[in-house]
Amino acid sequence: MRAYDLNNPSLSIEPAELESHHGVLSWTASSSEAERAALVARIKDERRYVDEDVVELSPNTPNLDTICAKFAKEHYHTEDEVRVVLEGAGIFDVRNATNDSEWIRIEVSEGDIIVIPAHKYHRFSLTDQQHIRCMRLFANHDGWSPIYRELSA
Repeated sequence: MRAYDLNNPSLSIEPAELESHHGVLSWTASSSEAERAALVARIKDERRYVDEDVVELSPNTPNLDTICAKFAKEHYHTEDEVRVVLEGAGIFDVRNATNDSEWIRIEVSEGDIIVIPAHKYHRFSLTDQQHIRCMRLFANHDGWSPIYRELSA
């Protein structure tokens, strides 16, 4: 995982700062299936996530552009957005907690686990690879619908 200030890509943000300043949690899972499963089980237990599924986006995904356009619009959820990256890569842009007009970019790839906290404005895009397969963890499916930010004209 690589995190940085979108206005200054040379300014890296370490996981501890992501958590303390922005509320974003992250882990890097081992390439061992058993170790990754144990870490995911621990996260589910500690954070009370009760359900999971796997989602994949690739050039073969029907209506990929429409799906990606929906994710690229700034939004939040009333529950955490949790991703365990199983293959591929993606980009989360998260509103900077200290300056609402700035963004933090978080590039995730295989083995990365990220928690965007509930009510945190963010957006998602694919990398040039246009491929990501993730496990999603849920505390409650009802709170996962996106709530889009209304921008004033």
